[in-house]
Amino acid sequence: MGSRFSRKAPVAILLAAATLAVYLPVLQNSFVNYDDDLYITNNHFVRMGLTRESVTWAVTAFHGANWFPLTRLSWMLDTELFGVEPWGFHLTNLLLHCANGVLVFLLFARMTRSIWASAFVAAVFALHPLHVESVAWAAARKDVLSGLFALLALLAYERSTRVSHNRRTRVAVFAWLALGLMAKPTLVTLPFVMLLLDEWPGGRLRRPGEPERWDPGRIRRAVVEKLPLFGLVAVASAVTYLAQQTGGTVQSFELYSLGLRVENALVAGVEYLAKAFWPRGLSVFYPHPGHTLTPGQVVASAILLSTISIAVVAALRRRPYWAVGWFWFVGGLVPVIGLIQVGQAGMADRYTYLPLIGLAASVAWGAGEIAARGRGCARAVAGLGISAVLALAIGTGAQVRIWRDSFTLFEHSLRVTERNHVAHTNLGLAFASADRLDEAAAHFLVAVRLAPGGPIAHGLLGDVRVAQKRPLDARAHYRAALDGEPESTRWLTALADVLLQLDRFEQAEAKYRKLIRIRPGSAGLHSALGFTLLRAGKLEAAVARYREAIRLDPDRAEVHGRLGTALFRSGDIHGAVDAFRRALALEPDLSWVHAELGRALLDSNRQVEAISAFRAAARLGQRQPTLLNNLAWLLATGKPVPEGGVEEAIALASEAAEATGRLNPAILDTLAVAYDAAGRWEDALITAQEALKRAEAVGDATLVERLQRRVRRLSRTR
Repeated sequence: MGSRFSRKAPVAILLAAATLAVYLPVLQNSFVNYDDDLYITNNHFVRMGLTRESVTWAVTAFHGANWFPLTRLSWMLDTELFGVEPWGFHLTNLLLHCANGVLVFLLFARMTRSIWASAFVAAVFALHPLHVESVAWAAARKDVLSGLFALLALLAYERSTRVSHNRRTRVAVFAWLALGLMAKPTLVTLPFVMLLLDEWPGGRLRRPGEPERWDPGRIRRAVVEKLPLFGLVAVASAVTYLAQQTGGTVQSFELYSLGLRVENALVAGVEYLAKAFWPRGLSVFYPHPGHTLTPGQVVASAILLSTISIAVVAALRRRPYWAVGWFWFVGGLVPVIGLIQVGQAGMADRYTYLPLIGLAASVAWGAGEIAARGRGCARAVAGLGISAVLALAIGTGAQVRIWRDSFTLFEHSLRVTERNHVAHTNLGLAFASADRLDEAAAHFLVAVRLAPGGPIAHGLLGDVRVAQKRPLDARAHYRAALDGEPESTRWLTALADVLLQLDRFEQAEAKYRKLIRIRPGSAGLHSALGFTLLRAGKLEAAVARYREAIRLDPDRAEVHGRLGTALFRSGDIHGAVDAFRRALALEPDLSWVHAELGRALLDSNRQVEAISAFRAAARLGQRQPTLLNNLAWLLATGKPVPEGGVEEAIALASEAAEATGRLNPAILDTLAVAYDAAGRWEDALITAQEALKRAEAVGDATLVERLQRRVRRLSRTR
């Protein structure tokens, strides 16, 4: 045993070091906008770290149409350790993958006692470009984490087959599988893998002394001992289907018929096989081919897969590793091959994470048979094996760099796939996040052309049109998004907002009321409806909605401020002042609330307090000409005039006059009054005459009369 350990240790260390070296650049990669935002960066619970509330959510929620509580908890642990920093999440993925590579090696070395064949299988697993997606994508943590538990379960199972009546090891197998299913439910095929390993290299299904004959009793016992595991995967399958059905990701047979699913499964199976041996053109998303597959492709794929299956079964007695490896590969793909179509992808690289082990084992022991023919064959096989691993490592290094950020990822995806509406959508989202709106819109337009019913691209294009000040176009795209997702509160809210922007108050009100029926406890929706009613002049109804929003969330300063505006417009000055002051107690720097408070105080003849409120608003950035004019008038005409108030009034009125192009006669009148108060009568007269001309031009008779009197008085004063 000591000799075998001394041979395993250097191989394991070299394997881990090679994996770290090839994948190390992943630590410089960013999060991407494909599920990383859904699961991590925009996920409130993950960003909280490990708290009682977040742990409860992780265990109970069907968020993202999935249930994998251990994966969520691992992300939360990353948040505790590293914050929401991409390098920390990538580091955890990388360390898990390194551990998995070593476990693959140890598993096969223990089962077969063949060090170098086991090392080859582990190296292919650790360094194959198909596995970059599972390692370099933070959201794919479920692959590497479930892989860890799956390999620990297989190691425990291997031990259980060597130790008779050892309940502890069988409990360990059950526990590791349970943990793996809570990391990613696709481990449902693992009990079948154990049955395959019973055939080879375990030899547990054959008659003692007659290795060429199966033993029905042994086969029956091997199945019966795994019944608890089959029960476990049945429960996990049911929970997973419920989660995906609840989340609306399970596609209907009207959209993807059974025949279409079978056709894609056959062609995808061949694609997985091809990419295993020649990993070119890898993409984060492969669009489902739909009806574009030709009969020739389908028939050729069926013939190839059937031929390989028949061949490995025919060779079962002499070369059982071919059948075991092949059916490990094919069987591992069954849950994700699309017979139950989830989402819109035709295939995905990450689905090969564990299945590829079987294929690598078939190749390794097949090559080992050739190597056994002589020293020359052994050298040739070793050379080819090393060359293959080096080539895979180079390909993996290049693939890691493709995952640097959303731009590099989806630009590459568009280069290697066709009609990829998801890649266009996510690249558009990347451009939109970088405020490159024209480029974002161009990609969203291609996406909606490729998938006209796709709600996400339509909705995101609506967001871009809003940012581009094109609300009519935005309305059309939000409506198209709602056609695809009628129950989406996101697009319904966006449509309501844009209808409000277009002054379609009745339509906006109807949308907000519908949203409130869906989410009656949302203070934000009640506030939005209140603002709509306020804009429509329905003041009493607006006040009621704002009060309900405050009841639901009393600490939202802006809602208190909006309530104050509604009360002010309805004539309740005292109530308005009280609401404005409550808003400022919660958030003292709300400049627009200071401005509204100043107006309310001015209307109630509380001029000193109004001056203070207007000054605060101006200091915090409210520099609208009307506010500056009101403050300047109060400073220039106050009784008594505040110290330094006249000079301040001149500055404020001058700023307001320039901001309006000196076209507003009322503001020019205020400036004239300020000059008059400062004793600058020549400036006051010139400004008053200018104001009089503007007032006459706009036909403001009242102001004209007042300015005529001012001009006459100033003429005498001068």
